[in-house]
Amino acid sequence: MRILFIIILFLHLLIHLIGFGKAYHWFNVNEIPLISKSQGFLWLLVSILLLATIIMFLLKKPLWIITAIPVIIISQTLIILNWHEAKFGSLFNIIILIAGILSFAGWRFENSFKKDKVNSIISSPLTNEIIAKSDVAHLPEAVQRYITTSGFLGKPKIENFQVKFSGKMREQGKKWFSFKSEQLNTVQAPARYFFMRANFNGIPTKGYHKYTGSSAQMTIKPLSIFSIIDLSSEELLVSEMVTYLNDICLFAPGALINDQFTWEETDKNRVKVIFTNYGKSVSAILEFNEKDQLVNFFSNDRYSVNLMKKFMFSTPVGSYKFFNSYHLASYGEAIWHYPEEDFVYGKFDVLEIKYNLKE
Repeated sequence: MRILFIIILFLHLLIHLIGFGKAYHWFNVNEIPLISKSQGFLWLLVSILLLATIIMFLLKKPLWIITAIPVIIISQTLIILNWHEAKFGSLFNIIILIAGILSFAGWRFENSFKKDKVNSIISSPLTNEIIAKSDVAHLPEAVQRYITTSGFLGKPKIENFQVKFSGKMREQGKKWFSFKSEQLNTVQAPARYFFMRANFNGIPTKGYHKYTGSSAQMTIKPLSIFSIIDLSSEELLVSEMVTYLNDICLFAPGALINDQFTWEETDKNRVKVIFTNYGKSVSAILEFNEKDQLVNFFSNDRYSVNLMKKFMFSTPVGSYKFFNSYHLASYGEAIWHYPEEDFVYGKFDVLEIKYNLKE
C-alpha cells in the first residue's frame, strides 16, 4: 500500500510538472493549450510540495499530512480552472485526501499512547538505587538464582522498562496476522501501556491496551478510524494484571523484589507468585530449568476476552540472549488451555528491551 501511494504521489507530481511546462512553452503550442505563466508558477509550486510530501512520507514523518493540505487545495483549484484537460487529476487529490485522513486518525490514536507513556515516565522518577543481595534475600531460591543469572543483581533498581516485539497472532478458526508492538511498564506505580500495529485481513489495524493499576481499557481500530473493540471491564482489569505480572517475570525480574509480589514455594523448580494492586490479587506459577532460566508462566486468573471466562493461560519462553547486559528470553508463545484443546494464539519475538527511561 505504501509503495502504491508513493507511485500515485509521483504521478501527480509529473502531471503538475507538465502543467508548468505548458505555461513555459516546453511543448508544441499548436497542439497543447497554453496555461498562463502565473498559473504555471502554481503548477510548479504543487510539484515542489508533492516532492516534499513524498520525502516525508518515505521517512514516515507525520508532517507529510501538513504539506499535503496545500497540495490538495492548490491542485484542485488549478484542475477546476483547467477542467477540460485536467479533470482526471481530481482522482489523485481524492486519494491523497483519504490517505491524509486515515494517517491523521492513526497519528492521533498512536499519539495518545505516546502521551501516556511520557507522562508515566515523568511520574515515576528514577532512584538510582542498586539491587543488592539483601534485596533478594526474602525471595525463593529459584527466583534469587533467576534474578542473578539474568544479570539484575548489582544493577539499578527497575523503575520502568520498554519492550518492542514483532510476531503474529490469531483467533480460533482464523488465520495468523503479523504485528509489531511497543510497550512501557512502570514498577512503583504498576502500569502497562501496550500499542500494536497489525495487518488484519489486509487492513492496517492498530490496538491499544492500557492498564493504569486501577483501570484497564482495550481499543482496536481498523484504519485507525473506528473502534471494533472498545472494552473496559472488571474482567479486563484482572486479565491486564496477569499480563503485567507476566511482563515483570519475563522482562524485568529485578522488579520482583518489590512489596507488590508475595511468594509460595512449591518445589525446587517451581514457585507461586502473587501480585497485589489496588486491593486485587492475581497469581501465577513460574517454572525454571536447570540453568536457572524461566521457561514457563502459568495462571488461572486471566479471562479470555472473547468468551469472558477464565482459562489456564501460559507463556512458554526460550531462546535466551543478551539485551544490553541482561540475559533474557527472546521468544515466547501465548497459549490458552481450553478444555477441548491447547490453543496457541500468539508468537512473540523480542526486538529490544530498555530500562529506566528518562523521557
